Amino acid sequence: MTSEYLFIADKKLEYPLDESIKVLDSADDSDYIVANSPSCDTQIYAPEINFYIQNSTDTIADKIKNIKALYDIRSLSFDLAKDMDFKEKVNDKLLIVTDDEKNSKYEDILQNDKFTSITLTPEAIDDINGHIGDLIVELKKDDANYEIVCSQIIWEDAPDFAMKQSGVFDPKELGFDEVFKKVQENLGGYRYKNFTIYDPNICQYHERREEICGKCVEVCPTVAILKDDEKKHLEFSQIDCHGCGGCVSVCPSGALDYTQLPRSAFSEIKEFYRDKVALIIPRKMSLESLHVELPKSILPFAIEGEKFLHEAHYLSLLQTSGKSVIFYSDFISKGSGDAISLVNEIFRRKYNKQAIFIAKDLEELESALSKVESFPECKYGINESDLRKREIFSARLAHLVGDDDLGVVKTGEHIHYGNITINTETCTLCLSCVGACNVRALTAHPEDNSLRFNPSICTNCGYCEPSCPEKDCLSIVYDELSLKPDYFKQNIMATDEIFKCVECGVGFATKKSIEKIAKMMIPVFGNDKEKIRALYCCADCKPKVTMQAFLDSKK
Repeated sequence: MTSEYLFIADKKLEYPLDESIKVLDSADDSDYIVANSPSCDTQIYAPEINFYIQNSTDTIADKIKNIKALYDIRSLSFDLAKDMDFKEKVNDKLLIVTDDEKNSKYEDILQNDKFTSITLTPEAIDDINGHIGDLIVELKKDDANYEIVCSQIIWEDAPDFAMKQSGVFDPKELGFDEVFKKVQENLGGYRYKNFTIYDPNICQYHERREEICGKCVEVCPTVAILKDDEKKHLEFSQIDCHGCGGCVSVCPSGALDYTQLPRSAFSEIKEFYRDKVALIIPRKMSLESLHVELPKSILPFAIEGEKFLHEAHYLSLLQTSGKSVIFYSDFISKGSGDAISLVNEIFRRKYNKQAIFIAKDLEELESALSKVESFPECKYGINESDLRKREIFSARLAHLVGDDDLGVVKTGEHIHYGNITINTETCTLCLSCVGACNVRALTAHPEDNSLRFNPSICTNCGYCEPSCPEKDCLSIVYDELSLKPDYFKQNIMATDEIFKCVECGVGFATKKSIEKIAKMMIPVFGNDKEKIRALYCCADCKPKVTMQAFLDSKK
C-alpha cells in the first residue's frame, strides 16, 4: 500500500505532524506521493515544506495545519494535472560544435564508448531543425548544402537559432559537468510532458481570415509553437516546450492553459490561502539555501513554470485571501508583468494599496514581507467551473468595482482590454459581428431583437470590425479597461423591429436589413412590381410570388 505523505526528519521536531504524514529518520522502500526530501522514492519533492518549517513564525498550532496544507496542495495539483508522459528514442549519435581544435574539453565524452561522436566548427553549420532524438543539421561547404542527422548536440556559445531546438546543450550556460550528465541521461530515451492544452474554438488566430493574434508564438523561447499562415492553424511541438508557461499568460481568450496547474486545479488550491499571504515560488528558484523570516500567515505557493500566471489567477487569489500576494522570481515574463501592473493599478485606485509585490532577490523579498497589505473588503467567491479566463476576471472585477467609477486603465503590450462603438443608424443587425466573436462578448438576443456587447469579456482582437459589412458602422476602442459598472454588463448596442412577410405575415428579418436590400435592388428591377414585392417576402413565399408572376405572364 502506498503512503501519500512522507516527512524525513533530520532532527527531532518540536511538535507533532498531522497523522496522515509519515515521519521517518531516513527514507524506506515504500512509495510516496509527496515528500520533503529528494532522497526518497516520491512522485513530488516539495522543498517548500522544509522552507516553511525553518523560517515561519506562525504558532505551533498554525504550523501543524499549514504543513498539512502544503502536502495537500502538492497532492491536489498532482491529482488534477492534465499532463501526460511521453518518451522519444535517443540514439548514440552526438554532435559537438566547438572551435577547440584539440577538443581537450570534450575528451572524456569523445572517448566514451556509449556515444558515436563527431565534431564540427560553428562556421560549418547553416541551420538546425527537428528535435532531440532527430536533429537535422544543415551544413554549408563550397556553396554546396549537406545534411547530417544526430540525436543530441553540445555547442559552446550556441546561437539563439540552435538553442530553440530541444536536444541542444550549451556548456557555457549549464556547465560542462551538467551537460555531460544530461546527454548521458537522455541516451536511450528522452522523457517529457505536455505543458499546455489548447482549445482552438476560442483561439484568436485559428482559421481567421486575417491574422488578429499570435502572441503565444511571439513569446515562445523555443519552437514549441509555430504558425501555419496558410491554414491559420497553430502547431505545437511539446517535446520542444520548456514548460515556462509564457504563452498561457499572454493568450487573450484563455485558449491555452497550463497542464501542471490548470484553471480547475487553481480554483481549488487557492482556497488553502484564505486569510493568508501567498508567497509564489517557481520551481527554478532554489529554496534549500533560502533563509528569511516569514511573518505570521505567510504560506508558500510552489509552482512549476514561472510565466503562466495571468490577471485572472492573481485576482482570484487576492479575493480569496484578502491579503497581498508576493511573487518571488528573478525573472518576470511579459504577460505576467503586464498582469501584475494591471491588477496593482486597479487595487491602487480602489483601496490605495499594493496588491502584488515582486521580489527578485533576498533583499527585495525581505522588503516585500514587511509591506504586505490586508483588504478583507475585497473578498469574493464565485463558481469558476466552466468559466473562461476572461469571464472569471470580469465577474471578479465587477464585484471589486461595485458602483464606483474608478476611471479608465490603459492596458499593456501583452494584455488587451477595450470596447467597441456601433452606429445604430447603419447597423442592420445582420449579426456578422456575432459570428466573428468566439468569446461570447457580442451576442444576439431574439427576445427583443437586440445586439448586445459585454466589453469586459472582449479580447480586443478587432476581428468584428472587418467582419462587419456596413460602412462606418463598427469601430474598436483599443487597450482601455474601464472601471465602471456598465463595463461589466451586456449593453444593448443596436435594436430593430422584425419585418413581417407581406404574403404570409411571418417575421423573417429586421426592418433595416429589408430596407437596405430594397434600396439596392428596386432601381435594378425597374417597374417589375412582382420582383419588387418578392423583396418583402420570406424565403417560403418569395419563390411562390416569383412563379405566380411567371405563370401570369404566360397567360
